[in-house]
Amino acid sequence: MDGFKDKVAFIWSVADLLRGDYKAHEYGRVILPLTVLRRLDATLTETNMPVMKLVAYCRTSTANGVGSDSLQAQEDACRAWATGNGHEVVLACRDDALSGTLGIEDRPGLAASLVALDDGEAEGLVVHRPDRLARELHVQEVALAHAWGAGDHVRVFEAAEGAEIMRDDPSDPQRRFLRQVMGAAAELERGLIKARLQGGRRRKAAKGGYVGGNRLHRRYGYTLEDGRYVPVTEEQAVVDRMRKLRADGAAWQAVADALNAKEVEPPSGSVWFAMTCHRILKREDIARAANA
Repeated sequence: MDGFKDKVAFIWSVADLLRGDYKAHEYGRVILPLTVLRRLDATLTETNMPVMKLVAYCRTSTANGVGSDSLQAQEDACRAWATGNGHEVVLACRDDALSGTLGIEDRPGLAASLVALDDGEAEGLVVHRPDRLARELHVQEVALAHAWGAGDHVRVFEAAEGAEIMRDDPSDPQRRFLRQVMGAAAELERGLIKARLQGGRRRKAAKGGYVGGNRLHRRYGYTLEDGRYVPVTEEQAVVDRMRKLRADGAAWQAVADALNAKEVEPPSGSVWFAMTCHRILKREDIARAANA
């Protein structure tokens, strides 16, 4: 049936099946609706999904995540999508505070999800977003290959977009291209976030702020450069003056009064206090003893 006339002739040949039960003028009432329904069914054939048992995989990079990225929020989104599409989530696997750059062997939750596919416990995998599966392209491709390797029936879905992550098809190379572009975008996003965080830490450290690890405070007499204390000449001169005054027998309050009289700028506030002088010199003595 290559031509339009052939198709019309075929449709009306069905009338032979209707003779007796319907009058001739009633044929159209039966044939037209059924033709429309058949056309719709043929159009939706590729998008119709059988009811599937799914395993939901959820991952956060930090402990529990926040908001829509929390483990529970991801699982709820996956279950809601599955229910709305007639599927069933039979297992939910989680990886809490694990980077998306880690491989399958370093993520127990992901490994358990793939084992469920291998064992036939589930027929498909659903994630909230593809970047929950992986944050690096090669990790994404390995995980997807493992999932699809469990059988031709296995399918992978993302709940946020309500779409299937399509497996490779030699007749449609755009599938792999689009999937890998999205994976590369997730990897780029992670790299940009990391670069911003590192830049912020460097700027904060340059101002003497805390940037993680063993906490380093800016000490009077020093500045912080790349996590190291570097002497500040002007402030070291003040420290030496305090030490000399104490060696000459001056009380702590007298040391503070002498600095205030010279209008020396204190570490904070507007005036020097006896306790401030005591704390600075004591810290210097401890540092010297540690480096001796």
